[in-house]
Amino acid sequence: MAEARLQVIAGGAVPQEPLATDPWQFQTACVDAFVASWRARGFSPVTIDNDIGLLERTLTAPGRPAWEVTPEDIDRVVGDLAVKGRKTSTRREYMQIFKGFHRFLQARKAAEIEAAFGVRLVCPVDEFNASRHVGDDSPALVPPPTPSGWRSSSAS
Repeated sequence: MAEARLQVIAGGAVPQEPLATDPWQFQTACVDAFVASWRARGFSPVTIDNDIGLLERTLTAPGRPAWEVTPEDIDRVVGDLAVKGRKTSTRREYMQIFKGFHRFLQARKAAEIEAAFGVRLVCPVDEFNASRHVGDDSPALVPPPTPSGWRSSSAS
């Protein structure tokens, strides 16, 4: 059996050919690659079809490419969804898919984005604007106890 040898291949994380300079065109290519990763991981076609629409709406809402979105943009988008009467679970879905796409960009496209657009990726979804799961029995939805209820609960 022949001896296996390692070989160094020239190149790097950033392609040597010119990068797309149109941010929307580049983002579309990134979305295509992200969706391809769903297929590679075995997501069902129905899930993919549903999530593509959600991803497109989520990426359109800030009005700028994902790598330029700021925490203030996220605050505005989430606030707009709330004003439109969207449920907390819907707002959470928007943020989850955005965070997933942003993680994909960080893992797979960060060097290209920095080279082409001069932006170092930092996810704008943070502890102050990320939706958290709130059940239907959330204290905000349950009426406060009556004074007699306080006495009975504190006597226990």
